[in-house]
Amino acid sequence: MKRKKQGLSFFDLFSLGFGAMVGVGWSATLNNLMKNGGGPIPATLGFAFAAAVFIPVALCFAELAPAIPVSGGVVAYARRVFSKPVTFIAGWFMAMAYISIVLWESIAINDIIGYIFPSIKGGSPMHSLVGENIYGSTIIVGIALSLVVIVINWRGIEKGAAFQSTMTFSLLAGSVICVIFALAHADLSNLLPVYSQVEGKSHTTIWAGIFTMFGLAPSYFSGFDTIPQSVESASDVNKKKLGKVIVIALISAGVFYVAIFLSAGAAYPWLDTINMNRPVLSNLFAEIYPGILGTVLWYICIVATLAGLFGTWNGFYMAGSRVLYGMAKAGVLPQIFAKEHPKYKTPYIANLFVAVTMFIGPFLGAGVLDILSVLSSSGFVIGWGIACLALIRLRKTEPDLERPYKIPGGTVIPKFAFVFCVLMLLNCIIPGMPGYMGIGGLTAFAVWMALGIIFYKISNRIR
Repeated sequence: MKRKKQGLSFFDLFSLGFGAMVGVGWSATLNNLMKNGGGPIPATLGFAFAAAVFIPVALCFAELAPAIPVSGGVVAYARRVFSKPVTFIAGWFMAMAYISIVLWESIAINDIIGYIFPSIKGGSPMHSLVGENIYGSTIIVGIALSLVVIVINWRGIEKGAAFQSTMTFSLLAGSVICVIFALAHADLSNLLPVYSQVEGKSHTTIWAGIFTMFGLAPSYFSGFDTIPQSVESASDVNKKKLGKVIVIALISAGVFYVAIFLSAGAAYPWLDTINMNRPVLSNLFAEIYPGILGTVLWYICIVATLAGLFGTWNGFYMAGSRVLYGMAKAGVLPQIFAKEHPKYKTPYIANLFVAVTMFIGPFLGAGVLDILSVLSSSGFVIGWGIACLALIRLRKTEPDLERPYKIPGGTVIPKFAFVFCVLMLLNCIIPGMPGYMGIGGLTAFAVWMALGIIFYKISNRIR
């Protein structure tokens, strides 16, 4: 008799990481990414540079995840070697990063649905925020779609992972078709000028454009760390392979972004592409392939876009609730966040906390997407930096710890990864730096810190 699969498979974990990294921005807001870089070539270089820098960070997780195979990821690693305040800081900022992306996706889904069905943006807007109108009908749609993700994950991580694998397969199939047809219409002259200053963006040189993309990149590559959040459910995966899947997912996402930026940039003059309405890549195909082929490609791209969006949304919803659950188990959040559903064994209070943030997103509008991107980037690099430090310390305090996958070269790579995490954080928070999050981002950052202090004091009193 064939044994029934238990837990998550290798492809489930790959789907969780890759699907969380490759969301919707590559298609729906491609023009904004090109604007942030000053063209497809600086955008490509910024993301390629970021992917190379993140490999050492991913290698740290590749060693830590199978060595400490418990849910919580960064929280579990910090708890193993650091004090509770450091554990709380790591978890709280990772939660901020995950929730920022959950918000991002809940806004983006409204934006895309609004372009597929323009009638839902009819009538007078309820309000405007950062130059974007928000309509009551799009809020209803956003909340309804949020409920789909919530219900899927309410019934257990295997259900969420199965949904994730389906979305990842759809994304891969659709995006391959998009790249092939973009390259079929490619003309290298469309990539020129190599760099141009874009109105509304602060960069003035190609290097500033590259580092602007570098500042946004942690948000777009962050999905690889969703894999350790679900490591306890990976019973069908060899521990050594568990480490490898993290790095494979990251490199695959890097190749994906490079392929999209260059193929789309070469398919149509990029200075015209940046002025297209969302969803940009779909509209690009309608422009370069008039008639039925363009219409078919428009819908294929939309399906791949929605698959990517739901994959990221689902992956970070799962990861966000798991990190809150891990923090409660570590004793740095109130124990109510560690409560499990009696039937499905899901952390339902943590799930509900993240669910509330999903419902907030549709009220905000697309004007805050850049703020959320940089806010999540800053949260990720704080958590990743602490994970790198945890690995360095574990090498000294627990040299005999079983490590199914071990980074060669001692602590050189973890130290290198930590330094880059610090540099990336400085790029996000220092005024004048290309990746600076701005007053809006700093305000949200401060509010999240204040909320964290309140939660930490409450958990201290309970303890």
